[in-house]
Amino acid sequence: MVGDSVAASSEVVGSTSQRRQPFIGHGAPREDFDSQRTLRSPLLASASHATARSRASSSASQPHINSSARSPPSPFWGLRYRQYTNIRELRGKIARVPRFWLWPRFLNNSFFARRLMLSGLLLSIVLAWGVTVYNIKITVWLVEFKARKPEAYDQCRMVVVFSGLIYHMLPIAVLLLLPGSGLRTFEPFKRDELELQPVRTDDSDAELEEGERRSASVPKIKRRLVFQLCELLAVIALVYDAGLVIYFLRVLFTGAAYACDSYEMHLFTLGGAVGYFGLFVVLYYFARYREHIKMQLGAFTEGDQTGDVRHHGINFSQDPKSDKMIAVIRTRLYYATRRGDLQEMRKILDFATARGLANSECGFPRKVYAAPKIRFKFFAKSRRNPVHVAAYHGNVPALELLEEFGFDMMTLDKYNRVQFSTGSLFWYFARIFVKRPSNSVEDADVSIFTATLITPLHCAVSTGQIDTVRWLLERGAPPGTLARSSCRSNRVPPLFLAEHAEIARELLVRGADPLVIPDPGFMNTMTPLQLAYVRGNYAVAQELEEWGGDVALTPFHLAAARNDVFAVRKYLSRKTDVDCLGEMGYVGLNRRTPLHWAAISGSIEAVDTLLRAGADPNFQDARGRSPLHWAAKLNKLEVVRSLLAAKADPNLEDGEFMTPLMCAASALDASAELFSELTAAGGDIRYQLPTTGDTALHLAVRRENEASALAALASGGDLMRMNHEGLRPLDCTASTRLLFELKRAAGQRDVMISYTHSHLGFARKLRQTLEEANVTTWLDLMDPSGIGGGAVWREEIARGITNASVVLCILTEDYASSEWCLKELALAKQVGTPILAVSTEGAVVDENLQVYLYTRQIIPFEPAIMDIRHDEGRTEYEYDESRYRSQFHLLLDGVRDEVEKRRYFSKQKNVASSRNLDVDDMNGRTGSSTRGTMLQTLGIARLSQVLEMNSPTRPSTSILQERWVVFLSHGDKHPAFVEQLASQLEDAGVACYSDRSISGQDFSTRIRVAQETIVRCPCFVVLISRQTMSSELVRDQLAFAEDKGRFIFPVVLNDLELGLDKRYSLVRNQLFHFMANGMNFKASFTRLVGALSDQCNSEEHEESSGAVTGSEDDQTRNLDSLEGLEDNQLDFSSTRIRM
Repeated sequence: MVGDSVAASSEVVGSTSQRRQPFIGHGAPREDFDSQRTLRSPLLASASHATARSRASSSASQPHINSSARSPPSPFWGLRYRQYTNIRELRGKIARVPRFWLWPRFLNNSFFARRLMLSGLLLSIVLAWGVTVYNIKITVWLVEFKARKPEAYDQCRMVVVFSGLIYHMLPIAVLLLLPGSGLRTFEPFKRDELELQPVRTDDSDAELEEGERRSASVPKIKRRLVFQLCELLAVIALVYDAGLVIYFLRVLFTGAAYACDSYEMHLFTLGGAVGYFGLFVVLYYFARYREHIKMQLGAFTEGDQTGDVRHHGINFSQDPKSDKMIAVIRTRLYYATRRGDLQEMRKILDFATARGLANSECGFPRKVYAAPKIRFKFFAKSRRNPVHVAAYHGNVPALELLEEFGFDMMTLDKYNRVQFSTGSLFWYFARIFVKRPSNSVEDADVSIFTATLITPLHCAVSTGQIDTVRWLLERGAPPGTLARSSCRSNRVPPLFLAEHAEIARELLVRGADPLVIPDPGFMNTMTPLQLAYVRGNYAVAQELEEWGGDVALTPFHLAAARNDVFAVRKYLSRKTDVDCLGEMGYVGLNRRTPLHWAAISGSIEAVDTLLRAGADPNFQDARGRSPLHWAAKLNKLEVVRSLLAAKADPNLEDGEFMTPLMCAASALDASAELFSELTAAGGDIRYQLPTTGDTALHLAVRRENEASALAALASGGDLMRMNHEGLRPLDCTASTRLLFELKRAAGQRDVMISYTHSHLGFARKLRQTLEEANVTTWLDLMDPSGIGGGAVWREEIARGITNASVVLCILTEDYASSEWCLKELALAKQVGTPILAVSTEGAVVDENLQVYLYTRQIIPFEPAIMDIRHDEGRTEYEYDESRYRSQFHLLLDGVRDEVEKRRYFSKQKNVASSRNLDVDDMNGRTGSSTRGTMLQTLGIARLSQVLEMNSPTRPSTSILQERWVVFLSHGDKHPAFVEQLASQLEDAGVACYSDRSISGQDFSTRIRVAQETIVRCPCFVVLISRQTMSSELVRDQLAFAEDKGRFIFPVVLNDLELGLDKRYSLVRNQLFHFMANGMNFKASFTRLVGALSDQCNSEEHEESSGAVTGSEDDQTRNLDSLEGLEDNQLDFSSTRIRM
């Protein structure tokens, strides 16, 4: 039976643990709340609150923080809840504990048990000796002494009584050593075994939410009754010893210590002194042993252990009256929230709802948990609000559950409570001589005469729960609520409790005032910045300074920051300096005027009043910032308008060369109206920092402030402007979402989709999917007839192809027959834009497409298409979404690779170009820049190698002898075209030496080296244009080549700009060049006539034979797109496969 019961119990535990969601911390799911991971270790939990705080700074900040609101949350409740529900599934055998007495092998492996046992044993021996001597020897000796010296008897008896009182502490000493003796009867804490108890329900609450199940009872740390008796005796011993001190002073000052003249009496008195101090040693080890075992079990504060089991034995059905029922519910809900037991919390709340406690009479929970009142200015009773408990421990799921049942997330409550227990009483006295661990937050006093009411936000901020702080702020918790307290030093907002920069930032973003002075003229006449400096928390101080934090200055400054117009006018009427910088004529730390404070706080009425009184809107503080700088940085739009109307300078530079526009760009979520106001007033949106060359758009993108970046872009920010490093704003972030929004707002597109308008539906779906993946896409929606009739649209298409990172071709059956689609591919090929293709109908790649596409570049979407419908010239598909997504991810990888490759090469090119310009400026040279040109990106790496080979100081004789080489003469004109021509000649196997200037080489040396090179080159290529013909260098080199009999190849460069529309129309046509002066007319005319004759003959042949361009013999099939065909259906005899 026992075995069956154990097996059944294990089965129940196993099934329960499989269904139970694992919890960590205080009921928070482990995978959702990473912040709870730091709370598993008590060392980390306590250390996180002591970061960057010295011993002196901790004491300096203590008046602002009460002890309970400062103590770290105990993670052991939720951890033990998870651990004990699955304990039977864990591997490893636990050593058996003896039933009555722990053997020496247990005692020898203890820090304090042996010390407690030995010290207690020695003390007991000394006290037992004293009691024995007193009863046998001392009483007899006193009788003899009285007969011999009756005048000194009373004083000597006083000494004997004093020593006897010490020796009679023997029973207490024996009881104090027993917890360390190993006897199970006197061990300090109970050893609870895991027991399964079904959740008791009444008929009224039987309908619980689905998923509720039986829960394992969570073992609590309970002190044994005998150990509580030891704690009480220890307190009595301490009070008793304190009384002995008073008695000893009487003995000392009356001279009784010298009344006895016997050495036996002196030895007896000395033994009493040893016993007196030995008792403190035993109490010390008793306290240390108690604390060690308590923390070993997971109770890190006095409130984490419990001997109070009243709330576990209370049943709802036993308290039918509503008042008692509410008291029981409050007690059970409080402890369930502390444990993080969400199931128990829901059970209690469902019961309260089912019993109708939410009606107007009971008012659960709002009325039940209403903010308590501070009575007689000192006393307040805690409501034990579970919202404060959950916020204190960072239990967001518990907060969501409480919010679901209507709890107020902003109410006040007294969180720190004076606990009455033997343990608390013991530590109240023991802390006099037993020092708590370093930085322990329980060292602070919790007085019954101090009542502080705080919000849940105060609790979360004080314990560093960043996720809980965000959650409460998102629910509208006001970040500026002051705590109510009987002590003025505790009346502070949550910002005063922040010890983490991230939490301070969250509060400031949500509207916390960095210039708040909670108690001006009294204890808290200081700002959060001052308190951060006092604590030595420089991370928080730096964050506050970025938001305009300052030290407390004058009442005039405070009135301006609070927007107290009446007080501002009062100070102005008293002739107070409108631009005062501090009290009594002193200059404050940051050199700020009341107008600065009003601008930082957004106090528009105070700003207008100060400006009318003559305040200087361009007054600069210690950082060189004017009120307009701060108003722009903190996004105070109305203040910016008032300052600009008062002639504030929108281009004033601060100490870091930042203008108000730059400050606005560095702000979080600056509005477009703010940028519009600054630019309309004359602010230069193209201003660049002298140090880095960054514009406002650079700063916004670098900090990934999307709203600020888009606002700067809408106000005229240049997305292509480069800083001193050659970086554009697009190169300053890796956020794909931010890049997508910027490119879309600027009209830049990464992908240009080329398609036939019969497949518009698929093109739109592809565009939508790409944009969902943060890839900007351009799709022409105009009908082909409209394109053919409008030059504007042809120019737009050409510009889209030229500026795109990749052209995406939707290869369908009618794609190759569209002249417009082929022109798009031809233009992409000509300008160097990569081409990717997707196929939807297994289209054939004919000879017209072979020039632009490769089979390996085509991604088949045929597996994702389930059905094809043709309707009035439109083709619609039905999709298998899972397969569509799978094929799309293949396409997305290629698209992103091309986009990033384009972005990377553009970045590298701009950086290299910027460095070259810097070198040219240092050398005093001026020349044309090829920055931003398309030709420079083509073959730049290979071209640099060719130019290095062309260095006249390093002639390559072997190459000159083995390969045909040419000398390219251009006179330092048209560098982009020269680079492209040299690169293409190198690809064709022709080594090309381009004349160029070398740093440090004079002009005569360049001419001599060029002549030597022309002699070695059999061919001479000269560039003919308006610019080169005016170059003396080109004329001299041409004459020298003609004199030496070199073969001369003139290359005529036509610098006529056709425009994108005409370029798009003529991209697939052969160009015929004629010189206006008739030069070389015959050769050009012959080529024109030949082309005309070939075309006419081709048209006649097609009409006679009915031949179709691109027959089956000249076609290449896209085999990747032909799925589901049998092998006998494929005829490869007339199919050319391009690998």
